[in-house]
Amino acid sequence: MSDHDEAASRDPAGTRGVVPRQARALATRGAILTAAAEEFAGSSYHEASLSRILERSKVTKGALYFHFVSKESIALAVVDEMDLLCHDLVDRSNALGLDALRTAAQVTREVQDALTGSVMRAGQRLSTEGFAGPHRPGWPFRYWEEVFRDLFTRAAEEEILRPGIDPVSFSRMAVDTGAGAFVVSLGVSHLADLGRRVCENWELLLGCAAVPEWLEGWQAEGGMAAVLGPHLLDDRRDGRGWVADV
Repeated sequence: MSDHDEAASRDPAGTRGVVPRQARALATRGAILTAAAEEFAGSSYHEASLSRILERSKVTKGALYFHFVSKESIALAVVDEMDLLCHDLVDRSNALGLDALRTAAQVTREVQDALTGSVMRAGQRLSTEGFAGPHRPGWPFRYWEEVFRDLFTRAAEEEILRPGIDPVSFSRMAVDTGAGAFVVSLGVSHLADLGRRVCENWELLLGCAAVPEWLEGWQAEGGMAAVLGPHLLDDRRDGRGWVADV
């Protein structure tokens, strides 16, 4: 058998080199998106620079334009990555089998963890600035309203939500509070105090909305600070509230 025939027998479809090329293309696209997320996380859409994305990614201009036609298309792809990340973290939280209010707190912890990475920060910032794309109106705020609405509806069914608390209104308040904390923390401390703000806000929200019996057990477990974890908050008080561990 000739070398050509032997190669053909190993690769009858004639696809030699296709998989490595695909892997290289995926790696290049991933490098561009990683660099873009870092750029958008630190700058507004209009301040972000394609030249800096190129520099960060270490790919050629031709490679960048092979995958993306414009800065806007890169921004949309970064929000796509955040979209996947958000769905994954909700699935992880639901898989723990906790009651609905503890699951809501766990979702909040997962979001907090994700904000240590550039994809979530960049996607959140781009969405807040209106660059989530016309096919995704209100993203990610509508998505989070749906997630928390479903959890708070389940909490009412589990009888751990106070009677008279409307799950729809409560979900909107939770999202409004979370989005506001992100924007304020970004402007005040570049997100250094976000953990403290999240902790304080959710302790107030749950304190107002949960039944006393649930709150007693929740507080015995350490409340929101225990959920967020020692890598995000320490357990000291300074007279003003929880201290960010930064």
